[in-house]
Amino acid sequence: MQKRANYVRALGALFALWGADYPAAYEGAQAAAVDGLAAPAPPSAAVRRRLEDEVLTLGALAATLPVESLYKPWASMSGGDGGGPAQFGAARNLLLGDSAQHMRALYDGLELEVPPAYEAMPDHVVLLTEVACLYAEAGNGEAVRALLADHLDWLSAYEEALATRLAALKARPLPVARHHDELTAALAHGRELTGALTRAIHNLSQSLR
Repeated sequence: MQKRANYVRALGALFALWGADYPAAYEGAQAAAVDGLAAPAPPSAAVRRRLEDEVLTLGALAATLPVESLYKPWASMSGGDGGGPAQFGAARNLLLGDSAQHMRALYDGLELEVPPAYEAMPDHVVLLTEVACLYAEAGNGEAVRALLADHLDWLSAYEEALATRLAALKARPLPVARHHDELTAALAHGRELTGALTRAIHNLSQSLR
């Protein structure tokens, strides 16, 4: 269980903002690969920069973040004062949804602090995969299984969002060809990372049955 969870964490870490240090993250993922699964090869520095600056950053040109709340509806709540979840009902594409609140409760129980960069998105895939690995290190297979089922079941929706963004970009090319090509490659690489992580999570989940 531990080696498989380590691989999941290493792949999840590829969705963090590494800057010039990104090659080390890919080396870590490749070294952690198990059961014949292959970690993605690192892209060029230009493509990785587009991925981090324009896809994985809030408010960026092609922002498509791997944050659970963005792909699950908020629970509909009765009453309220016209704000928060009660106002939005089952709305999607909002940060700090139900999954984020649940993850904050888990962090409190584990006595973990959310890094400042993730304060608005405690259900970011980087943190989710980290917690799964921590549970595995503690030998708590039941907690790992529950986390995978409850908080990492949205990656297909994320990959679809990347595919939609990529299709829109191809339909309306950016005026600067180099920018267009690099961003297209970045979105495609994001899908590749998501596919690899999905397979690794499935592999870990199957091993816990």
